[in-house]
Amino acid sequence: MKSLHFCTSEAWGGLELYACTLMVELQKAGVEIFAICAPDSKAEKFLRERHIQTFHLPSSNPVSLRSARFVQSFIVEHDVDILHVHFHSDIWPASLALTTDSIRKLFLSIYMGVPKKNDLFHRFIYRRVNAIFTSSLELNQRLPMLYPVPSSKVHLLPYGRHLEHYAHDPRRRKEIRAEYDCSDSDVVVGTMVRIDPGKGVMDFAKSILYIDAALKHRVKYLIVGEPTRRSHSRPSESPYEPHCEVYRRQIELFLQQEHLTTKITFAGYQPDVVGYLSAMDVFVFPSRDELYSLVVLDAMCMGLPIVAAQAGGNLFQIEDGKRGLLYTVGDSKDLAAKLTQYLNSAELRREHGRAAREFVEEKHSMTRTIEQLLNFYRIS
Repeated sequence: MKSLHFCTSEAWGGLELYACTLMVELQKAGVEIFAICAPDSKAEKFLRERHIQTFHLPSSNPVSLRSARFVQSFIVEHDVDILHVHFHSDIWPASLALTTDSIRKLFLSIYMGVPKKNDLFHRFIYRRVNAIFTSSLELNQRLPMLYPVPSSKVHLLPYGRHLEHYAHDPRRRKEIRAEYDCSDSDVVVGTMVRIDPGKGVMDFAKSILYIDAALKHRVKYLIVGEPTRRSHSRPSESPYEPHCEVYRRQIELFLQQEHLTTKITFAGYQPDVVGYLSAMDVFVFPSRDELYSLVVLDAMCMGLPIVAAQAGGNLFQIEDGKRGLLYTVGDSKDLAAKLTQYLNSAELRREHGRAAREFVEEKHSMTRTIEQLLNFYRIS
């Protein structure tokens, strides 16, 4: 079986990493993988380092006949059986290339919430799709009203995780905590999100104001992430979206005004996910509307208790009071109240952390996810 995957996003976050990881796992399972990426993107670098051949579309315009013809020639030349789109705008060249091809199969993975796309052009494009995958039951129920696809083509494909990769690392815990001046007795409350207004980072930062003084002296906040990247930037420009840079500056100004720079640290982007999660005692996910979070799964794999906004996919991932605690969206005071439960009880942190890990073991095995995907490839 040969499969051509599309991921031309120039960003490099959890979703791009996951799409590329799926390609690597499929290759391990015996599928010959080709990938179309943005030139010099982090996705392309990641895939090439793992011996996956990458290619570029001749045009950056999604609705490009040149790109469609390129894909059409490519799949014939390389005898490709499956086309799998991971970045939403790539559905155009993939679908257009298959307009007169009824043999090859086209799949689309959706990793984020989507607006309504039911106009004439999208009806033409999506009629060629064999199946759409999401990790969200709630989105699957809504998709036939948003996209011109019948419910029979919409399938749940849970995110997969290799649990054996998520082992607590005492050495890195000690190193990272020392780097940020966190003692062994400190409770490190961390998050890993893009610095973007929709991600609720300011809500998280402000919550420390509502932590009781008797507890606050032994609490440190760690924010791992960077502002959202631009799709394109000139050599002299910042690589980040302007409104996200403004948002970061607003948070930094808040920390200065409230004299919190020693209590809340920006760590920037860190590829060592396991190391940084090992350094944390509680994980906070303040995103105000997330479909189904990969980083929350990572934190659960590491046995961390989760405090998350009561919205979106969090309602399905986190059973309130069992493997985490949910707080009212945007309410920093309520977030602090939920955090206080964990600050007061190491045993509650351990209990909810164990339940979180068990949930991932039961629902998110990478082996089962790949088996399901291969089954879709064969029979859809």
